[in-house]
Amino acid sequence: MYQYKSEALIYVEPSYDNKVNKAIADNYQFIRDSFKQKRISFIYLPKLLSNDSFSKVMDYNRPYFKNYNQADPAKLYPQLIKHFNIRSNGPALVYVSDEVDEIHEFEFFPLTSGIAKEQLTVYIREILHEINRIKTEIQLKEDKYPHIWFKISEPSVQYENGNDADSHFDRVAFEIPEELRKKINELKEAGYLSKLIEFLEELQKTTRQLSRLHITKDFKIYLMDYEMKEVQMSPLPKALYFLFLNHPEGILFKELTDYRTELMTIYKNISLRENPDEARESIKKMTDPFDNSVNEKCSRIRAAFLRVIAEDIAENYYIIGSRGEAKKIVLNRELVIYEKEQILQGL
Repeated sequence: MYQYKSEALIYVEPSYDNKVNKAIADNYQFIRDSFKQKRISFIYLPKLLSNDSFSKVMDYNRPYFKNYNQADPAKLYPQLIKHFNIRSNGPALVYVSDEVDEIHEFEFFPLTSGIAKEQLTVYIREILHEINRIKTEIQLKEDKYPHIWFKISEPSVQYENGNDADSHFDRVAFEIPEELRKKINELKEAGYLSKLIEFLEELQKTTRQLSRLHITKDFKIYLMDYEMKEVQMSPLPKALYFLFLNHPEGILFKELTDYRTELMTIYKNISLRENPDEARESIKKMTDPFDNSVNEKCSRIRAAFLRVIAEDIAENYYIIGSRGEAKKIVLNRELVIYEKEQILQGL
């Protein structure tokens, strides 16, 4: 999968230029690879909107946005030109970076038929040379005038080190496996990409919508409106998840023992485990306020959602809560669809 870098060159044009667009289309792979060698993404909207890698980024970060690939680049360019304050009257490449505040534009010179690739080679070399000069200049300034950061301390609540599960929720429940962290980094939106997608949403009149959560009669979990993405969990985390779905008011970890019977009922119905002693021991650990088992299961629940959707959407579906407060799933329960209503009553 092509990973969008923190630096990019974005093609813009105030009006359609047939010669330049043909030259880019004919030499797209060459241009992209030339910039990629320097860890710079080349963004050409007609290609981007139909690109498989971009499709995966959209599917993960904006699963509610279905018709983005039908957008007309010609209608998007004016917004980009205005946003970047482009002064050029013709086609240009805009250099943007998550690490450099300034925007730099490079005008396209007229291309001659038949030798467009040779001209592009020279043009690319000049652009890369200029970008290198810009970055060197910025680095020299930073070395000469280093940033001095002042941290203003605000009064905060100091907690004693505790051995209860609630004390370790913020740390343990938000741990994710390294392979998942790598996947998230591959799919995350660079700053310029987020802004471009915002313009796309504006153009296509799309707003963020949370999906309905569909729970089947055999206890599978799907995000209905995100092309039925399945959220896969093993029985123990899934049982805990259903317990919290049943209690929109939230549950204090110190009171988990009060829910042991309900949790056991849910678990027995969704698990194929036949050994009742093992099941009871697992539930006992998970409802022990001084055992980290519940945090570990919360971590797996969060990871299950992060495998299919980005954090800013997933946080509506997994278990959250501050220390000393009830932990809960904030999703509006009107968005939860059960095939088997008995789940609501602990089965």
